[in-house]
Amino acid sequence: MLKFKTRILAGIAAVSISAVTAAAFAQVPPPPGGPHGRAPSAEQIAKFEQMRAKHQAELHDKLKITAAQEAGWKLFLDKTKPAPFDAAGRPNKEEFAKLTTPERLDKKLELMRKREAFAEQRIAATKDFYATLSPEQQKTFDAEFAKMERHRFDHMRHGDRKGPPHGKPGAPDAAAPAAK
Repeated sequence: MLKFKTRILAGIAAVSISAVTAAAFAQVPPPPGGPHGRAPSAEQIAKFEQMRAKHQAELHDKLKITAAQEAGWKLFLDKTKPAPFDAAGRPNKEEFAKLTTPERLDKKLELMRKREAFAEQRIAATKDFYATLSPEQQKTFDAEFAKMERHRFDHMRHGDRKGPPHGKPGAPDAAAPAAK
């Protein structure tokens, strides 16, 4: 009886380890540089820059930036620019496949550290700019930033799927029972 329980426990442990390993591999981030590891096209970059400029102009108007704040606004925009696409710093698929596991992990860690340093710079610039805003402007900035974060989170969570994400009005929800 003891051997049977030991075998059952060993089997459960093996299945659990397999599930954890499979989950870990499923969480590996997609290759950098856009869909399928390709660099964004010049057209995509131009479209992104156009949308970014539009959003910046809208935020500038909503915040009612004063003449005294204009220099801080421009500095904030300059320091919070998106990171340029760095194809040179990333190995292509074939080169990455030739690396050993420790080398691949080191490359990933190096890339994460670069992203972290860039994020710290953007956060510091945002805090500096935020400190120059009036309490009313800060409320507006908070609301707009929260909206942007929700949009980014929904995009990350749902990718480029068309239609509203699950759980939002008008979204199909497979888990919800059909109304009769």
